[in-house]
Amino acid sequence: MSKHNLSSIDAYKKQLEQSTGNDYNCCYQCGKCTAGCPAGGFMDNPPTKIMRLVQAGYIEEAMRSNALWYCVGCQTCTARCPQNMDIAATMDALRELAIKSGIVSEDRSKKLVTAFHTSFLNNIRKHGRLQELSLVNSYKLRTRTFLQDASSGIKMIREGKINPLASFSGKEGVSGKEQIEKIFELAEKEVHTAAPARKPKKNTFSPQPPPLIKPGMTIGYYPGCSLGGTAKEYDISVRKMCELLDIRLEEIPDWNCCGATSAHATSHRLALLLPARNQALADAAGMDYVLAPCAACQNRQVTTRKAVIDSEELRLEVKGTTGIEPTGRAEFIGVTQLLEGYSADELAKRVKRPLKDLSLACYYGCLLVRPMEAMSFDDPENPLKMEQIVTTLGGTPVDWDFKIECCGAGLTLAQQEMVEDLTHSIARNASVNGAQAFVVACPLCHANLDMRQGGMRKRYEDIESMPVYYISELVAVACGADPAEVAVGKHFVPALELLNKR
Repeated sequence: MSKHNLSSIDAYKKQLEQSTGNDYNCCYQCGKCTAGCPAGGFMDNPPTKIMRLVQAGYIEEAMRSNALWYCVGCQTCTARCPQNMDIAATMDALRELAIKSGIVSEDRSKKLVTAFHTSFLNNIRKHGRLQELSLVNSYKLRTRTFLQDASSGIKMIREGKINPLASFSGKEGVSGKEQIEKIFELAEKEVHTAAPARKPKKNTFSPQPPPLIKPGMTIGYYPGCSLGGTAKEYDISVRKMCELLDIRLEEIPDWNCCGATSAHATSHRLALLLPARNQALADAAGMDYVLAPCAACQNRQVTTRKAVIDSEELRLEVKGTTGIEPTGRAEFIGVTQLLEGYSADELAKRVKRPLKDLSLACYYGCLLVRPMEAMSFDDPENPLKMEQIVTTLGGTPVDWDFKIECCGAGLTLAQQEMVEDLTHSIARNASVNGAQAFVVACPLCHANLDMRQGGMRKRYEDIESMPVYYISELVAVACGADPAEVAVGKHFVPALELLNKR
């Protein structure tokens, strides 16, 4: 091996250590990361081997691995590492390094995932918020997958989830587009700030106190991009739920996309700077709590809030682009947290149509409970707070094993076959344990379990149709709303009949 190659390896390894905080010598190859990885069976080099490649200095081989393009970002590997290694961050850092250096896998999976991320981020850079039809069109042009999800797209247009005219009007974007452009330019600049060093330790779960939510309160609202389109029924049911609970919602003025999976997977800086603008706007508006119904959005905002509080450099960068220095005052909470803070007794008083004889699999997915130290509202291995809400509503939560398994997250377009495999395992376990339907608190989870269910069931032919409800839909219906009023009829898997029986 030449001195030049040795020099490059040292530089790459140093970059990885700085961006993740990992001391790779601490990995003793126990295999827990691979054992829990939902996508490990699709990878040439699953997480354990990736860590070994980095540890041994084979950085370029790790960067050429197709594993980087199957990784779903669920953070299971990091959550279960006995040495407190951030394995998920290693996958992200390798992916970002591979893109910048041009040392990448030639596997088709890389082309599909990169096409999705590129289309997504270009869309955000142009509009500030995601225009979903424009994203899909761009992705299909890049990948020539013109017929993929054509029937689903027609249904979404028919149900008003996608508005073809909106892509041409430009009305769905943010006003501060120049700020968004500055954020993208800033994210492209090289920085040398190292992540805090991680040391082996035993991580124990300690729940944070629930937010104090009372009838008559006004709280902030961050709907995120999908709730204005493909997850429109989630927005409708959240607003109706809050109306019935006497909670008023005030949208963050001129909010922008948080970057979602695409920023997180390709640019650590961008994944902080985009949500940090929302934090600054919410802080400036004097908001104490901001409801973020999307688990991915909430996750990005929560982790960014922590970074904003910890980093003066980040606060000043945000001030330089927005004119507002974020303080971290506004706390972003999910629907489940809001309902926990509202109190079970207060919620029970408002139940008019209990969900009797309805057996539900409470599906948390991955981003509601991970990373543990940031989300910290429910046990990351056996969360139960959604079950407590379902019980208060009169339903019956089932005891099952896949409540925190990843469904494929934001790779539903780029890795459809993998998503169907993952959702089949989830649905089969729920069905075997007596569930009639799912309850979720994330539009990505809903899309994968609902929109992909038809294709999944056609492939496997061993489970019955299972409706997928948002937790907000069930709360609204139990508190007296008509199921059709909260858009339950807009789901792909028919979901009205089961609720109309109550």
